[in-house]
Amino acid sequence: MRLGLTTTTIGDESSIWDSAHRRFLTGGITIDYTSVTAVNGERLLNAGQVMGKDGSTGKYKPLTDKVAASKETGVVADNNRIKWTAKTKGTIGNAIKVALVDPSANSAALAVSVLGDTISVSLATGSTGTITSTALEVIAAVNAHLVAKDLVLAAGVTGSTGAAAVAAVAATALAGGTDWNVTPSCMLAENVDCTDGDICASAVDQARVRAARLPAVIQDEVKAVLTGITIV
Repeated sequence: MRLGLTTTTIGDESSIWDSAHRRFLTGGITIDYTSVTAVNGERLLNAGQVMGKDGSTGKYKPLTDKVAASKETGVVADNNRIKWTAKTKGTIGNAIKVALVDPSANSAALAVSVLGDTISVSLATGSTGTITSTALEVIAAVNAHLVAKDLVLAAGVTGSTGAAAVAAVAATALAGGTDWNVTPSCMLAENVDCTDGDICASAVDQARVRAARLPAVIQDEVKAVLTGITIV
């Protein structure tokens, strides 16, 4: 795609810019209005919104951030609930499994091990073989483990003190992790109203913009893809 350097200001949308020099996508982009969430009946996008192209339609959609996979074990009322959240956002986290293992032994020590994407927590027991590891102890052990801590963040949940012993849980996969809906490729150069349908708009793939003036925080992973856009 041929791109040209311009210092043109579009309407009053210059507030996001840190420099007058920016490069606009030739011919602009066509926005898929169905991809824009309606608020009070209006589908609006602000200048600075990161956009990406849908390969199947050729239209552009606002970027949806990745979501980290997660899973909760235990019961809030029993004060042993634990939330497990993948450290890396995206569908990759859906492959991580967590198991709380009853060692079926007396006076066993709490231990954490990782095999592939499965985190196994061998729970501590008392002299009669009863599980004694509390949720707080399991959380601390996992978050301190050299490998496990890079896979997940273990945390308590509201309403659960974490002071009670946990129960054994078979290896269970985290869920709900999602990737970007499109690959980031440019940023809107103007405010856009898509309420009435698809619309063409100006976008930039090279520019210097002010972070404080953008409609949302741009994640580092997105910045790494938008190599022509410098956020200051």
